[in-house]
Amino acid sequence: MARSRGRHRTLTSVAGSLALLVGTVLVGAGAPAQAQPPPTLRELAAAQGLHLGAAVAGPPTLADPTYREVLTREFSMGTSENDMKWGPIHPAPDTYAFANADAQAALLADNAMAMRGHNLAWHMQNPDWLTSGTWTRDEAIGLLEDHIDAVAGRYAGRIVEWDVVNEAVGLGDDPWPNPWSASIGYPDYLDVAFHRARLADPSAQLFYNDFGIELANPRADAVYDLVRGMVGRGVPIDGVGFQAHLSVDSCPTPTSCTDGLLTEMARYEALGLQVSITELDVAIPLPADADELARQADVYRQVVLACLWAPNCDTVVLWGVSDAHSWIPGFRPGWGAALLLDEQYQPKPAYDAVAALLADPPALPAPTTTVPASPTTVAPAAQVTPAFTG
Repeated sequence: MARSRGRHRTLTSVAGSLALLVGTVLVGAGAPAQAQPPPTLRELAAAQGLHLGAAVAGPPTLADPTYREVLTREFSMGTSENDMKWGPIHPAPDTYAFANADAQAALLADNAMAMRGHNLAWHMQNPDWLTSGTWTRDEAIGLLEDHIDAVAGRYAGRIVEWDVVNEAVGLGDDPWPNPWSASIGYPDYLDVAFHRARLADPSAQLFYNDFGIELANPRADAVYDLVRGMVGRGVPIDGVGFQAHLSVDSCPTPTSCTDGLLTEMARYEALGLQVSITELDVAIPLPADADELARQADVYRQVVLACLWAPNCDTVVLWGVSDAHSWIPGFRPGWGAALLLDEQYQPKPAYDAVAALLADPPALPAPTTTVPASPTTVAPAAQVTPAFTG
């Protein structure tokens, strides 16, 4: 079931935020006004009851003092970008490598930041010993359960949301090939993983995470059907992660992405599930020009607005802190500049757009979207581009 809202979104804090944006307060009777720094994104998001996070890099980036300062100043949540995945954290059958994930967890805890766990089963970044082995069904179940016990158990009580299974659905109607679907069966391995994760960390919210499901398309329907089946079988799932790897072309009108996201989020609300935006970035063809930066800002605004308006969304995580830490250029040559801060950590128009939205969000219009009576079938092709970072 979905967790309680707990957001307490009111506009009572907006006046204070706007005062900080203006940047002046009186320090005493007759004293001159002193300029105050504008509020950070973290402060503005907190005033709206929103977790605003970023994917957290491992060493050596994590040791960079500028990176650490910006991460902890601007964001209230972090997701280990790579260091909790099977390959990095479980490199040999009897060996776990926790040092990097431990360092990330410690930094977040020391700065009062929430943490998302990512991930416990995926088709990529698996160790060779796992993918090259031949496992019976019972052996594979044992491997998966032991791994979840070790990893989720180690961070029990420190993780707010776990991406238990990542990208189980293929680009067609078949499951994405992975060690678990091959040896345990699909969707059986998801049931095994979620039940074990609940035992390993009863306090964490358990999520299924996937790409290309933010807006209506056949793949979004396939994921919805998978999750609906899990709910029907009593699998302990609490939410669905919308990765939201988007581009400047993803929102052709000023409301298309907000409307589309609200429709998809409403489907999961009807199942009693949360939705989190888990890996948000908005890619631009390089070199980025002023028009593309403005379009990027609008996409970010629409996505964050949808989460503000949806009763079952209170988390938005960006897939990186700045453009210097983005996966996009390596995966999509000729594209990049996908985050709110540039490679020198300077705010871009998208940063300003998100800050302005959080400082003074518009009221939710009525009526809003409704839950579709039947699966939808039409979507931009850009929404089903594989996102292999996750």
